[in-house]
Amino acid sequence: MAKKNRSLYVGKAGHLAVMSELALRGYNVAMPEMDIGDDIFAVNDATAKMWRIQVKTATVKKEKANPPQTPPPRVVRPVKRRFQFRIKVTAITDAPRRDSCFVFVMRAARRWRYCIIRGSKLEDRYRDKQLGSENKGHVQLWLTLDGDSLRAGGLDLSRHLDSWDDVFPRI
Repeated sequence: MAKKNRSLYVGKAGHLAVMSELALRGYNVAMPEMDIGDDIFAVNDATAKMWRIQVKTATVKKEKANPPQTPPPRVVRPVKRRFQFRIKVTAITDAPRRDSCFVFVMRAARRWRYCIIRGSKLEDRYRDKQLGSENKGHVQLWLTLDGDSLRAGGLDLSRHLDSWDDVFPRI
């Protein structure tokens, strides 16, 4: 794949990974024909409840590291991985988004990890200035994954890590 198209492929892979997980949980899933902010619709056919889902996908951002001065320890520890996401401020603050769901998809160590968070929670953290930094109408959000710990700066988001059942329980 050409380097300039890589983000398109990664983004599509993230969308399909989310759709796959939702389908396995029993939801009817679809991508809207017009992308005006919602990436996926998920429907519980038994109750007719529908969710609007915004998906953001990232791969690990490699950090520059100095060569180790001492041999590495023999204890195997999880590796901290950082992911960068860019979100339009309006995607977070528009009133209809409060009822939507955001899924931050992270690809690391040949596996998908997900941060599933309701739009209202995301907006609250953004307004409290606990989430990312704003630049030219976008929020730059860095998530750090360390085993089963997920942080955005000083904010602990671990409870949202792979927390499908909180928003999308199995049907």
